[in-house]
Amino acid sequence: MQTHINRFFEGPMAKQAIIVPILIMLIFSVFNLTAPMDPQRAAQAVTLGIVNDDAGLPMPPVKVSERMLQGLGGKLPFATQNFDGRDAAIAALEDGEISVLLVFPKDFSAQAFKGAQAKFEIVTSPAVTVAEFQMAQQLERMLPAAMSAGVASMRLAMSEGRMPSGEMPVAAEVSSVVPAGPMAAMQAPFAMLYTTWLASLVGAIMMTLATRGRSDRGVVALTRTVIPVAVMGVASLGLTLVVGATASWGAFLPAWGVVWPTAIALSWLFVGLLSLLGLWVIVVLLPLAFYQSAIGGVMAPASAAPDWLTSITSWADLDRIGAAYRGAVHGIDLPYPVVLIASIAILGLALIWIRAALPARAGATGAAKTA
Repeated sequence: MQTHINRFFEGPMAKQAIIVPILIMLIFSVFNLTAPMDPQRAAQAVTLGIVNDDAGLPMPPVKVSERMLQGLGGKLPFATQNFDGRDAAIAALEDGEISVLLVFPKDFSAQAFKGAQAKFEIVTSPAVTVAEFQMAQQLERMLPAAMSAGVASMRLAMSEGRMPSGEMPVAAEVSSVVPAGPMAAMQAPFAMLYTTWLASLVGAIMMTLATRGRSDRGVVALTRTVIPVAVMGVASLGLTLVVGATASWGAFLPAWGVVWPTAIALSWLFVGLLSLLGLWVIVVLLPLAFYQSAIGGVMAPASAAPDWLTSITSWADLDRIGAAYRGAVHGIDLPYPVVLIASIAILGLALIWIRAALPARAGATGAAKTA
């Protein structure tokens, strides 16, 4: 074995094949987990512009829009800015001074209390940041429902001879099955999954290049089998050390326990495919790695991915890997897909050793070569 390893290190790309996957996992995790975006702070950075032309009701003297905004004020984490007119508010939205604009017409209260549908306007801009635009989309769905409930509550209060308060008739008590932890813990499964696929793919490419062209195909197959175990062990250790330091040290061992075997299995599969089919298969494997943010089940449910993508990948249930990563980080019992990972590993090993058993390819000059 020592002789085989020494022969591997004699190759021109051997050191790179070991170092690069480790650096990918380490560097990517450091940059993703040391400065994760905090949704609460992002929400506080959103400024809600308000143009309130609502004339209110003459008796009782109530402005429904103001009561609604007061009732929602403690529930929405946004900053607010009032404007005297719609044109000035639109100009502020175009200049990026505010993130989204609410405009209440003069007859808003009158329409609300005479039983008609009271309409207000939400104005958004695609030129704001992604976080601001997502918040605006949430407001489009949330505010009409919340204000409808508030108007119904105010109508009931006035029918009973009471002054309406504008408070929401229902309040939620929020709890969590486990403490959420820092924002790095929410970002960690994505960093772990993405780097697992990317480091495994890049490592497999470099491993294939570092060992191709040799006549001792049995030694090549053995090298391609053994080296990824050690390389991915060190790479996943570096990754999960960053996860432990930024998210929780309680997640260190569980995270390492799911990342290492997954990275080994994927490395074997990628090396096997590259060995047997050639380097052209990168055009298939590279999108599979980069689309993990959509189909991996860590940033959003895999079913939220575009239909064309789920129709290609849903049969493999790859999002179960992302679920296991989430469970490892947050201390929740989401089972590790042993059968799936074992199947990937066995297939990869089979491809590696099948290639070793096949006759050597002929190079451009007719000389025997192996992949």
